[in-house]
Amino acid sequence: MSTDAQEQGPATSRLLEDFRRRMPRGGSRWPREAAARAAGAAAAQEEQGPARVEGALAGLRAELLEMRFQNRQLARMLLDLHTKMQQLKREYELEIASESQNLEDNAVNPE
Repeated sequence: MSTDAQEQGPATSRLLEDFRRRMPRGGSRWPREAAARAAGAAAAQEEQGPARVEGALAGLRAELLEMRFQNRQLARMLLDLHTKMQQLKREYELEIASESQNLEDNAVNPE
């Protein structure tokens, strides 16, 4: 591997080596220019890679924060529903106990 390819990075090195293997040997300037363009494109792609990954991570963080907020809202709603159900259950039990007491009173004291 040449020192130019080694300085460019692994992806660029692979592209350059692959390009060199495919191109015929000779004194033409075209393969060298094409190799330079390929190296430049690969280097640009490598530079965009971390930025693209950072952007994706930022998007995921935002989605996770939104999910966390929604999760807390749902938990709060579930706790409120549980409290309301317990309250209704107590009211129902008091009503049943009251009706039962009334039936007992009516059975003991017929008018």
